[in-house]
Amino acid sequence: MPFWNRRQMFLTSLIISSSPFAYIFGMFLLGALGGIYLWLMPPKKPPEVPKPEELKTAIDNAKWGYQVMEADMLGIKERHSERHKANCKKALPYFKRAISLDSNLGLAYQGQGMSLICQDSKMLGRQSLQHAKSLYLQQGKNRDAEEIDLILKLNK
Repeated sequence: MPFWNRRQMFLTSLIISSSPFAYIFGMFLLGALGGIYLWLMPPKKPPEVPKPEELKTAIDNAKWGYQVMEADMLGIKERHSERHKANCKKALPYFKRAISLDSNLGLAYQGQGMSLICQDSKMLGRQSLQHAKSLYLQQGKNRDAEEIDLILKLNK
């Protein structure tokens, strides 16, 4: 605290400790100002859900699929809860649409595989992840291919 020196801090603490009324009033005033600020602050708007016609490219569909799949993850305690499985099921059509728009997009195959594994279709999910890995290796994305290996290892 470069602005305050030790003497000023000591004197301020003496004033506060010698007058508990001033301390209580100061804390009340500080809390009231914070409460007024929070009360007057505009609420945050949730992200708007795009319409299917707004998702034109394969990457848009794949990224939106990931957002749908990971929606509400802060509120979900268990990764394999029914709510998370429902989100994975909702995300699957976006990954399929991304694959239909661009069959060389490894991100879409990776999302599809993770979504299928989440829904307990491990065989189909692993096949999709293997295809994503081969696409990543063809495109020279070795780091993404290593990530696929890690996902496959964790989901045996």
